[in-house]
Amino acid sequence: MGKILILLRYIFLIYSIDINEARRHIHVTRNVAGYKKSCKFWLEPEIEPDENKKGDFSSVELREIRKLIEENKELILQQLELFYAGRTVKSIRK
Repeated sequence: MGKILILLRYIFLIYSIDINEARRHIHVTRNVAGYKKSCKFWLEPEIEPDENKKGDFSSVELREIRKLIEENKELILQQLELFYAGRTVKSIRK
């Protein structure tokens, strides 16, 4: 697991097994009172939550996550490129 970005209260990460998936995506987690929420967002062909992996996030949170991804898409894709190339990825906190 590689943390690639920390924005507000969300952690954006990728798992090594994800390299095998055809579509680029990102996992997002948030700890709330000791409980870990997580979801998966597709980055292509458009930014959208994976309908099967929305986790326990509310629709408000999912909209907020989507907006954060849209605003930081280039940075996220740059981090993913490093990860897929087998290079060290340092998480960025914004």
